[in-house]
Amino acid sequence: MKRSCKWLALVLLIFCWAPASVWAQDEGIPANWCRNGAFTRDSEAFGLARVKGEKGSRVYFYGEEEGCPGPAAKCRQKAYLIPGDEVITSRTFGEWVCAWYQPARGTETVGWLAADRLAPVETPARPALASWLGSWDFYDDEVRVKRGRAAGSLLVEGTATWVGVNPGNVHVGELSGEAAPAAHILKLGGEDEFDCRATLRLVGAYLLVSDNKQCGGVNVTFDGVYRKKK
Repeated sequence: MKRSCKWLALVLLIFCWAPASVWAQDEGIPANWCRNGAFTRDSEAFGLARVKGEKGSRVYFYGEEEGCPGPAAKCRQKAYLIPGDEVITSRTFGEWVCAWYQPARGTETVGWLAADRLAPVETPARPALASWLGSWDFYDDEVRVKRGRAAGSLLVEGTATWVGVNPGNVHVGELSGEAAPAAHILKLGGEDEFDCRATLRLVGAYLLVSDNKQCGGVNVTFDGVYRKKK
């Protein structure tokens, strides 16, 4: 009986995340991809989860090489999490979940985690407007959110920078607009494909941003997982 309940829980967990995987494949993204640069735009469904397991156990990240993620030794990465660590979840690949781990300090780790080692964390379906407000940053990029002029709207301004390997090769970008969020999603920009358009998603304490690559110079993008400045 206990074994049946365990497998039922795993099936339900994967089912909740499955639509994101279908969406990614429709967009032409390889099904086994899970990487930093594409994380905020290769899915339409994001959530939070905590690593579960016995105290002292490790949950390793798995890569996206051919035949991965899977049990093969080449798939397991050096990076690992411990029970209680929080991750942002994205799309699925079989019994694996694409996840982003953001430590309090340092760089993020992105990769596949076993779905049965994650416990979903409930987040507000309609965050309070005040939850959006503040200055958010992702490395050198910044997004500032204030109350808009219209009731229930938000005013967004942002700057992003891309620095090339050659000295002086720097491209910049800007993001601006005012709109009202729909639940936890805020969409900015015009209807023309060459207008700067961006989607902001408030997931717990994180602001996930993705754009259409029309918000600045060559290689400039606001894509990333932002945290609010204290």
